[in-house]
Amino acid sequence: MLRRLILAPIFVLLVAIPSCQSYSSGLQQSVTRADETAAIGALRTIVTAQRSYGITSGEYGTFQQLTDAGLLDARFGGNNPVKDYVLTLQVTPKAAGAQEGSYSCNADPAQPETRSGRHFYIDSTSGQIHVNDAQPATVTDKTLN
Repeated sequence: MLRRLILAPIFVLLVAIPSCQSYSSGLQQSVTRADETAAIGALRTIVTAQRSYGITSGEYGTFQQLTDAGLLDARFGGNNPVKDYVLTLQVTPKAAGAQEGSYSCNADPAQPETRSGRHFYIDSTSGQIHVNDAQPATVTDKTLN
C-alpha cells in the first residue's frame, strides 16, 4: 500500500512533464506563426505600395519614400516595422533606356540563432512571396500559397 502511495505521484509527474513541454512548444510555434503572418502582411503591403508609387513617380521607392508618399505607415520609417523580423528593401533605379527599375525585399527572422521562423522574399518581377525554411529566401525558392 505504501509503495502505491509513493509510486502514484511519481507516475503523475512522469505523465505531466511531457505534456507541459508539448504545451510550451505549441505556444512557441503559435508565436512564430503569428510573427510570420505579420511579415507576410508587411510584404503584401510593400508590393501594393510599390505598384502605386511606380504609377505616380515612374520609379520604385525606398521605405522612406513610400512612407513620405503616404503609401506605408510610419512604422516602416523606423528600424523594425515588423516584430521579430528584419525587412531589407533593395531598390535599383531604372537605367538609361530601360523601361523601369526594380526592387526586392527580404523578411528574415531578427534572431535566427535563437528563434525559429521562415525567410521570405518579394521582387518587382512577380510580386509573389517566396519562402525558405533555413536561409534568406530568393526568387528561386518556392512561392507561398
